[in-house]
Amino acid sequence: MRAIAFPSTESMGTILKLSWPIMAAMASQNLMNLVDTAMIGTLGAVPLAGVGLASIALWVMSGLLQGIGSSVQAMTARRAGEKHQDRLHEAMINAFFVILVAGVPYAYFLWDLSSPIFRILVQDPGVQTAGTAYLDIRLLTLPIIGLNFAFRGYFNGVQRPKVYMSTLLLMHPLNILLNYLLIFGNFGFPALGVRGAAIGTVIATTLGCSIFALLMFAGERARMRSLFGLVSKKAMGTLLKLAIPSGLQSLSLAGGYLVFFRIAGMVSTEALAGVNILVNLGLIGILISMGIGLGTLTLVGNALGERDTAQARGWVRSALLLVTLLVGSLGLILAGFPEFWLGIFIQDPKVIQVAVIPIILLGLSQSYDGAAMVLMHAHLGGGAVKTVMVVSFVTQWLVFLPACYIWVSFFNGQLVHLYICMITYRFLLFLAFYLSIRKERWLSIAI
Repeated sequence: MRAIAFPSTESMGTILKLSWPIMAAMASQNLMNLVDTAMIGTLGAVPLAGVGLASIALWVMSGLLQGIGSSVQAMTARRAGEKHQDRLHEAMINAFFVILVAGVPYAYFLWDLSSPIFRILVQDPGVQTAGTAYLDIRLLTLPIIGLNFAFRGYFNGVQRPKVYMSTLLLMHPLNILLNYLLIFGNFGFPALGVRGAAIGTVIATTLGCSIFALLMFAGERARMRSLFGLVSKKAMGTLLKLAIPSGLQSLSLAGGYLVFFRIAGMVSTEALAGVNILVNLGLIGILISMGIGLGTLTLVGNALGERDTAQARGWVRSALLLVTLLVGSLGLILAGFPEFWLGIFIQDPKVIQVAVIPIILLGLSQSYDGAAMVLMHAHLGGGAVKTVMVVSFVTQWLVFLPACYIWVSFFNGQLVHLYICMITYRFLLFLAFYLSIRKERWLSIAI
């Protein structure tokens, strides 16, 4: 990357203005996950491990759909930078048809395989039962999850992230309330345990999707026919050209975490329960980083649409400084009080014991982990989706996961050793994206 001026407070303020609603929305998502984890944790280590594994499995299964969200955002931001106001809905409308045609049969296919998948992932029959019960219900809304990803991309792409934030801030309290009622059977509701947690999330997710659709098409009733006229082979081809590599990257990333959970389960059930807590705590920093990254994606897309490559470089530099300050500080707080954070979610002393050092390592790695997330989204904003896919696959599947498996299988590795591998992998990911960004090929890709 060429030398540019040190990031100004004005540029970081612009990024923060665009990113904070995204960060708030994604942080609220993680807060909901943490509350969910704390509620299920009261049921014991086995249900906690089962729901944690099911959540990672759902993440894997929705990986391809996540690629549609980032592609909608990149295309929408580029159209906005090019001043093509009549085509701002183009990516979202085409994404709607892709998800409608492919998402429903995809969800049914995976629902039919959920039980066999869990028998492969874990040997504990109690974890299998809890995880399958949770996953079967959540899979019913897989197409809706895909639409929510696409709506997020659209509203972020048109620089209206507060719409996304406001909707999630409505969804999540409802989800927590429904979980409280349906997990424990409060106020006359049936006590459904892990099934209650899944049902509560399904209801809240469906409501959120409906709100997104109403807000997107508000005031557009007179133009509905012309909007659906934006469906075209060219636009859909561009969408899929971006979405498939990005979706494969998301699938690879999520699949890797599922394998990581499987390896942790080889250590012990306590280690698997500990990983569930650590992943949720780590997601606080990751989702803040993603918020800044998604804001950077939009700003980079706008700048490249205006053919201003210097401005695109400047946004990346400013975002890196901002994420290092914010997420690095958060990581220090996490590393400084490990027993406190773990004690919120579980009281089992064996789980706490195995997770103390890993949470310290997790906290100390947050700064460069956040920087890697920003650099990844800068690539996506420039359309360099294949670079993201290759770098992510190589560092995770050819380095990180083999190292974890070998350490556990042949050297009696424990959870702490898995997290030594984890923080090393995330540093390598940061380094690879940094070296790629310096080559500047991401500045000249047409979308």
